[in-house]
Amino acid sequence: MDTTDNFRSPSIKAEPRWGREDPMDRPLGNDSYRSRRSPGLQERRGGPRGGRNRSRSPVMIDRYQPGNRMPRDDYYGQSREHASRDREDRRRPPSPATHIDRYVPGENGAKPPPPRVNVLPNPLSMEYQVGFNYFAEWWRVEQAIKEDKERAKNGDRRPLAGIKGERESREDRETERAQIQIAYDAYKEELQVKMARTFVQQHKGEEWFKERYLSEIRDPLRQRLMEFRQTAHAQWQQDLDNGVFDEFTLEGIYKAESNGAGGVVEREEGETVAAAEVLGVGDLVPSRGGDIRDESALQPALLFKTLAPTVSRDKIEALCKEHLGEQEGGFKWLSLSDPNPLKKYHRIGWIMLHPNSELEMISERGDGRDEDKDAEEGEDGVTSESKPALSTAEKALEAINGKTIYDENRGDFTCHVGVHVPPREPRKKALWDLFSAPERIDRDVALAKRLVAKFDQELGSGSDGVSHVEQRVEDLRDKGLLQAAATGPIKTKEDKDSEDGMDEDDEGELDEGTFDDDVDDEELLIKKKTLDLLVEYLRRVFNFCFFCVFESDSVHELIRKCPGGHLRRPRASLSTAAKNAAKASALGLPFPLKPKESTNEDVENGESPVMEKFPRKDFKADQQLLRAFNWVKIFEEKILQILEPENVDVKKLGGKPLDEGVDEELKKHVKQEDEAKFRCKVPECTKLFKGDSFWRKHVEKRHTEWLDNIKKDLNLVNTYVLDPSHIAPSRSDANSNGHFPMNNHNLNAGTPRGFNLANMPMMNNFTPGFSPQNPLTNPFQNFGNHAVTAPSGWMPGMPIPGED
Repeated sequence: MDTTDNFRSPSIKAEPRWGREDPMDRPLGNDSYRSRRSPGLQERRGGPRGGRNRSRSPVMIDRYQPGNRMPRDDYYGQSREHASRDREDRRRPPSPATHIDRYVPGENGAKPPPPRVNVLPNPLSMEYQVGFNYFAEWWRVEQAIKEDKERAKNGDRRPLAGIKGERESREDRETERAQIQIAYDAYKEELQVKMARTFVQQHKGEEWFKERYLSEIRDPLRQRLMEFRQTAHAQWQQDLDNGVFDEFTLEGIYKAESNGAGGVVEREEGETVAAAEVLGVGDLVPSRGGDIRDESALQPALLFKTLAPTVSRDKIEALCKEHLGEQEGGFKWLSLSDPNPLKKYHRIGWIMLHPNSELEMISERGDGRDEDKDAEEGEDGVTSESKPALSTAEKALEAINGKTIYDENRGDFTCHVGVHVPPREPRKKALWDLFSAPERIDRDVALAKRLVAKFDQELGSGSDGVSHVEQRVEDLRDKGLLQAAATGPIKTKEDKDSEDGMDEDDEGELDEGTFDDDVDDEELLIKKKTLDLLVEYLRRVFNFCFFCVFESDSVHELIRKCPGGHLRRPRASLSTAAKNAAKASALGLPFPLKPKESTNEDVENGESPVMEKFPRKDFKADQQLLRAFNWVKIFEEKILQILEPENVDVKKLGGKPLDEGVDEELKKHVKQEDEAKFRCKVPECTKLFKGDSFWRKHVEKRHTEWLDNIKKDLNLVNTYVLDPSHIAPSRSDANSNGHFPMNNHNLNAGTPRGFNLANMPMMNNFTPGFSPQNPLTNPFQNFGNHAVTAPSGWMPGMPIPGED
């Protein structure tokens, strides 16, 4: 027998063939017993099933491996060792599985995802107050991070977000917005406290801050200021009695309807007055009698171009008195502006001079005849002398310009002075339309009377501006001189009675243009005239702007902040919504308009709930009306800060009540080491006490100076925040109290209106709303969600047009 027969493939005849005629003899394919049992001896050696006559294959080898073959004995010996080792492993108890096919918290083999990071900075870490949209984006990311951390800690899975209906989505948005609003209010309160304390600590050593908020410096200065205002008060009374303000009014006229002479153009039958879609401060021009200027602004004065915050008022006044004297043409009063945050809190100042009786002041003629005469003299070769009023200022300029203020501690300061030229035509700003409503006028008259009474009490000398104004208005009414600012009839009480007693049958038979709801009656005209005179009284005597709510120490500083005062819009331009908002603001009610919400009835009636995503036609008007309502609300709150400082919640402004603030500071300087051990942490003290009460007595007795300094700082912060015209540390633009214009190269502090995280260019790599940018294939990148189209015919690799 050949030795290779055992390795020869079996013949085809040895394999049984199954046909259709014997289906019962066919082996079952699912016979698990046959598939699992070991082959018999006959089958191993080539039985009826045609098995091969060969030896059993090695245990660990199941395929052919070419290459260097080891000897037969070593090959099979190694396989037998593996087989014996396998038998021993089978006898051992099974070890627990390392990888199981079910979820167990904490035993997941995959690495946890990296923690999310909020790419937006914390609003509390910024030096200014961010907008609501910015805070909302930051708040949402913070909430998502907290949820992820809590989920990872508890081993919970992320819930699957199901499809929500329109009502559920709207309710979720409203709930989220309410939560964000609560968090935003808390953020603003905390930020105001932080910024107010920081601002006071930074500037409490500067001279301008001491003059405004330190009582030992402020009170003597206020007394001198009231003495200086006695002249302005006497001039006001004289002008009022002489009828200078008989035609004065704050009523304005729209530029498109003005005839150029303080009146309105003739309107057609049925034509009414309508305000512009977007209200602006320059919409109005003064009506007849409203363009009266304050003559005190034309008196000679010098201008300090810049003053360091360390230069005190006393040193400047001493320099002026030394070089100018106090006689005619000499020093009269020093006026200093608020510090400019953009100029390292430097100030500008005005040296007001006594007019020289031998020289006449310039009269503002406005016809240009003086200029033409001087030009003709120049053409003839005759040089005219300098104008008389400027000669006083020029003489003072030569005497003081370039002089130095010496200070051994803070350094010397050189004064750079020029001649002050007041603006020829100060611009008047238009008020919000809510101030034209009768309810708002009633409220403003009451506030103005209280302000005048407060300032008159401080002025002394028996001044009573309210009585003088009311008496003059009564005289005008008796003489029949109380007329509407623009053309139009006056509705008297008799006319109102006759209108109320009219029969129903006669309704609709009135003559054209008889009466209208927008026409002021006599009672409303009296209130308007009283309010106008009181506002002008505050402006001329106390240099106080009623609507801007700030006080200045001279007419020059007042004109710099508020050049020409304010104008009311025509009452006829008030819409129904504006009237309701004005009434709500006067009564202290919330904003009356609310956004309309879609209901099931609207959907059933055919109104699509998707339409509410698109703005309505009056959406812009409603938003503008809400801004006006909030402006009026803040205006009244600032007035009440002056009238009722004891009733103001200083927490909302950035301060804290004295007792609460002291208690909070004291808790930072004590350490409870045990139940009956309290360690004093006041600087240079480590004494131990049995209780908190004993420690507080120790502080009041042994650390009196330290405790007084804490109370002084808290009172200083409260005094600062209660000032309605204080320099806002969160803003450095023209909206702050300084009213300095913002330079073009400076960015506005805070977040822009309508901020959205998806519109930030620097977030385009990880923020939804931005597609990945490849400068190699597409150098014309997307800016926000606005795609930039490449020029026609441009292909990748070509130079960009206009690129150097």
